[in-house]
This record gives sequence, structure tokens and C-alpha cells, in this order.
Amino acid sequence: MSSINPKDFIDELIFCLNEEDIVKAKALLQFASDSNISPEVQKKAMTELAKGSDQVVFPLLEYLTKIEIANKEIQEALYELILDKAYGNTDLVIDYITKNEKNARLLFLKAAGELFLMDTAPILKQIISTDEDPQILVAATQSLGALRLSESLDTFALMVAHPDKKVKKSAIFAISETGSQGAVDRIMGFLGEDEETNKLAVEALCEMQDLYALEQLTSLLSSSITIVRDTAIDQLMKLGNKSTPILTKAFKNAKADYLVHLITTLGYIGDTAAIRPILDIINTQPKDANIRQAAYEAMERIPSPRTAMCLAQGLQDPVEAVRMSAARAMDKNLSKPLVAGLKNIVRSGSLDAQNAVSALIDSEAGNIFNFLVEEDSFQKLCKQHITQKADPATREAFLKKMLNIGQKDFAAQIANVATRNDQSSTDKAKIIVIDDSKMMLKLYQNKLAALGFKPETFERPEDAIPHILATQPDLVITDLNMPNISGIELTREIRKKFTRQTLPVLMITTQSDFVEEKEGDMQVNDSILTKSGINKILHKPFTDDDFKKAITQFLPL
Repeated sequence: MSSINPKDFIDELIFCLNEEDIVKAKALLQFASDSNISPEVQKKAMTELAKGSDQVVFPLLEYLTKIEIANKEIQEALYELILDKAYGNTDLVIDYITKNEKNARLLFLKAAGELFLMDTAPILKQIISTDEDPQILVAATQSLGALRLSESLDTFALMVAHPDKKVKKSAIFAISETGSQGAVDRIMGFLGEDEETNKLAVEALCEMQDLYALEQLTSLLSSSITIVRDTAIDQLMKLGNKSTPILTKAFKNAKADYLVHLITTLGYIGDTAAIRPILDIINTQPKDANIRQAAYEAMERIPSPRTAMCLAQGLQDPVEAVRMSAARAMDKNLSKPLVAGLKNIVRSGSLDAQNAVSALIDSEAGNIFNFLVEEDSFQKLCKQHITQKADPATREAFLKKMLNIGQKDFAAQIANVATRNDQSSTDKAKIIVIDDSKMMLKLYQNKLAALGFKPETFERPEDAIPHILATQPDLVITDLNMPNISGIELTREIRKKFTRQTLPVLMITTQSDFVEEKEGDMQVNDSILTKSGINKILHKPFTDDDFKKAITQFLPL
């Protein structure tokens, strides 16, 4: 406690308020800082100020904004007092937001919006049009946005081009506050200007949360601009189940890339209401393998044993990545009918049976093994895959599972067999692979092992980035569309330290980004690749030969 007597301080303040002596009151309040009086006395002072007349208290409040008060609770009490006195005193508020010291202006600008003082709108517009201080512009824009006046849209639209990032953001979100269809259309019109504006515009659409805004947000999953699409996915995931009806409605007539992103987003949301629409897609067996894979991966994230039998057809898919995703989905959706169906597939010993067992092993579908391991045909097909194709990590995981479920003899039969992958594996090059799909990571592991490499894999770009920067691998392979950090953003971080020559990046994607039409043929746009920092694009689905050619472009075998 300071040497100032608390009682004398409060008594003298009350006297000044009663006498409406602003000069003496200001002189007294110069001692109101944290270093002179305690928070308890500061609170008491606020209480007494609330009792004073508006004409006296307003200039005292403005004076208090200059006093050094670090205590958050006292700061809030001061602002609450400003709100109390500002309500119904529009003329005084206008006076204080136009003529006074900056700190006071900021607080009264904030109050104008929170109290919905509509008569301040013309003054707020004038401030936005004439003031140059970014903090004042942000405060004025936020307050005008809170008034939700459609006639303010033009004012905000002009501020979107402001060079200050915070001003730009406040303008875009002020438009979203308006909440009209016109506001949504304005925000959509900003897309494509620059990366920062793109991201803010998408986030602002999410904030609106009315039907039209959410439909437009969902439509952005079809955008050819990576940052727009990825931000839209992140925002829809943040909205959660509320997004499900709009996402599933968009299935109708959606093109392949768009449909993949719709399904993938639903999988991340995990709403069981999406199961039936996704199964309907699986049952139609789309020609595009990327759509089929997205559907199976989504079903892995939304388990429902009642739907398991609908997934079994995925094990017979002609594309390896799809089979692996289907295997993983089935492992999370096991049921008695499904197990019976799997046994029948395995007993046939056909190519479909071999593909099915290979997919189960490569995807580490461990739950299913418990029900199939007693089948002679299953063990035979397992030996064939483990000894001829599976990478060492997959083999080790499989043998560990066999030991855990009591299959020691079976595990012993194949434990010492030297696989082709082991014989050819080498540490001559360091490869890092990043993909949010576990199945794609396993697929890359297998394919790289067959080429003689032992890659390190990461599901999360945020985990991979520091490792890449610290170790400088020989090649980075990354997916494009991933939650939180896209392949483009990951590449950008890599390029802060390594050039395209010192560390090549191979991006593998379902998306038709970076592609343009030349003389009727679709070709990768080299200028966009250079700008993004990517060395090469490989589109899914790809063949073993496509993959081998892409890798050997950077690394000798």
C-alpha cells in the first residue's frame, strides 16, 4: 500500500464529483495509477465515478485512459464505466471519438459499436475515410461493422486494399458482420487477389454461418486456388456437424476434384449422418479411383459396423491405394457378415484374394487378422506377400501381430526369410514422405522399399518441417491437401532454407492444380511449379512405372 490514505483519496474524489470540479478531480486522479493506490481503491474510485454527472465524468474518463493501469480487472472496470456513461449520450461519444487523445478514442470507438449507437455511423465512415492511424482505422471499422448497415459495404470494400494487415482483416470481417447475401457476394469477390486476402475472406465466410454463406464456403472446395480450398476445408471442419447437410447436398453433379474434397472433409468431421451418402457413392463405384479412395478413407474415420459389408468390394478394386484404404476402413467396421465374406474371398486363392490379403497386411488391418489367421489359404497368401513384396517395416509389424495373437509357429516360418526388399534396401539416400493418409504412407513405403530406399514418414506436416530443416534429406515427397498445413505451405517453409536444387520436392496429388491445357493436352504448368518451389508433380492414381520415373529423376537407383 502506498503512502496515500485510501479514505482521504475517495472522500476527496466524492467531493470533487459533487462540486463538479473537473480540474481538481483530474489533479486527484493523477495518483490513480497502480504504483500509488491498490486495486481495491481503484475499484472504489470507479464506483464513485459512476455516480457522477455525465458532463463531469466523461472528461475524467478520458483523463483516466492516460493513466498507467496494468491491472486487467481495473481496465475492464474502466471500460464498463465508459459503456455505462456512453449509453444514451451519442453526442458526447461522437465528440470523444473525434477530438480526444488516441487511447480515449479507441475505447469510445469500441463503445460506439458495442452499444449499437447508430447515430455514430456517419462519423465512423468519415474516420475510416480520413484517418491514417491503423489502430484507429481498425477500431472504427469494427464498430461500424457491428452496426450491420448494408450501406457501409462500399466503405469496407475500399479498406480491403489497405496495406496494413490488421486494417484489411477488420474490413473483411466487418463485411461479414453485415450478414447479408450482398456481403457474402462481396467477400467472394475478393478471392484471387492475394494469398492473405484469400485466407481472410474464407475465414470471414465461416464466421457468417448463414445458409448462403455456408453454401458458398462449401463451393470453395472446388477452387483451383490451393490456399482457398485448404482454408475452406479447415473452416468447414471447425464448423463440424453443422456443415454435413450442405457438404452432402453438394455431392450432386460435383466434379471429381470437388467430390474428393467434399468426401474428405466429411471424413474429418466424423458425423455419422454422412455415412449413408458416402456409402451411396461407394456403391456406384465411380470411375475415378481418387473418389473411391476418398470414400473408403472417410469410412475409416466414421466407423459403423452395420455398413461393413458395403466396404468389402473395395478389396477387389484394381487400384492398390484404394484396396488399402478399403482394408483399413473394414478393419474399423468389422462385423460377423463381413468376416464371413472375407473368408470366402481368401479361400478362393485367386488374384483378387492375393490383392485382398496384401491390402490387409500393408494397411496393418490388425483386427481382421484375428478372424482369418486360422485359414490355410490366408497363411499361404500372407507368406507370398511378406516374402516377395512387403517392405521390412510392414513385415515386422505383421510378425509382431502374429506373435501377439498366439501364432508363434506361423511367425517363425517366415521370420527368417530374406525378402526382396531387404536385399535391395539401402541407406544411400534419405527420403522423407508426408501425407495425412496412413494408407498412402504405407503405399509409398512399399514402393520406395521396392526401389531400394528406406523412407521416413510423417502424417503431420508440422512435425515434418523441423525435421526436414534440421537434417536436409535428399528428397521430400508430400501430399498437397492436408489439414492445417498444405503441401504448398510446407514447401514454402523448406524453401526458406533449401533451394529447388539442394532439396527437391515431389508433390503427389489428386488435384488438377498446376495443370494447364496446351493444344488439347493437359500439361503441368512449369512457371507455377517454379513459383511454388515444387520440383515435380505426380498425379494420383499413378502406376509403379510412373512412380519409379518420378523418383529416379532426382535419385539414382
